[in-house]
Amino acid sequence: MQRFAVLLAVAIVFMPGSASLASPDVDFPQSGQSYGGKVRSGPGVQYGQSGSLYQGDSILILSGTGVMMNGYEWFQIRYRNGQTGYHWGGLFCSERPYPGIYQVCAPRPQVGSPPRQQPPVQPPATAGVNGTNVGVVRHSAGSFVNVGGGQWQETDVYGTIGFHFQEFGRDEWSVYLHDASRNVTLQLDLHRRMVLYGQGNGPKSDLYAITDAFPARGGQPVTGGELPQPAGQNALTVKYTCTEGIPLIVNYVNSGNGHLTFSMDGAPLHRLDQVVSGSGARYSDGPYTIHSKGAQVYIEAPWGSDTCYEYQ
Repeated sequence: MQRFAVLLAVAIVFMPGSASLASPDVDFPQSGQSYGGKVRSGPGVQYGQSGSLYQGDSILILSGTGVMMNGYEWFQIRYRNGQTGYHWGGLFCSERPYPGIYQVCAPRPQVGSPPRQQPPVQPPATAGVNGTNVGVVRHSAGSFVNVGGGQWQETDVYGTIGFHFQEFGRDEWSVYLHDASRNVTLQLDLHRRMVLYGQGNGPKSDLYAITDAFPARGGQPVTGGELPQPAGQNALTVKYTCTEGIPLIVNYVNSGNGHLTFSMDGAPLHRLDQVVSGSGARYSDGPYTIHSKGAQVYIEAPWGSDTCYEYQ
């Protein structure tokens, strides 16, 4: 028993990362909720990605690891379908307070006999956007983007392209898409704010709720390197997710010579002026550079570099 205690003490001393905060077993397991980001195979960014979580996903926090990053601990969690992995404490909330976790989750509504309510009403689509002019459709798991020539791409929340579709029809309410490789048909219904899915000529069922939509820029299909935005506006705020789901908010301003302001992980706003770029749009002040192209940006900073993907 004494030998085991000595070995345990040595293991803790040589644990990777900063182990200044080890989680006592009495605090876990407990439930929590992710703000989105990567699940890794071990407690640190040096471990490979084993899964992903979306904002609002429920998790069960199994145990702490004592490995710290930027003031928050890495935890072993269980998430959808019983999968396990490691998630950074700066990206989720917990049922009970714990110093290595970002915050306590907001209380959930009490289960009981709620008063009778009217059926929920979907908010109206973005003003002026309908089936005849839409170029970008967003939902909770990603986006559908018109890339020109009647072609559409489906991307996930990190901007990774998953599937390609051919547009075969439009009306005032909807756009109709077909993926010949899978014989899948989609309807982007702007009136009901719903993406519908069907196999071949079979019946369609609701797949995703539409969270936002943008018109094709200038009445033309959206192409790579452009930022989707309503015509007539000279400013656009875009949210991105970076490594471990750390948020990056960029405010693009198109007036004058063009510039942006950005905030990463809640830091104060920092301004970058637009500079010459071979493709996409590039902004820099020397120490900081942001290169925007399509649904992703590449950021260079004194602390290193990162690639971030548009998220809504």
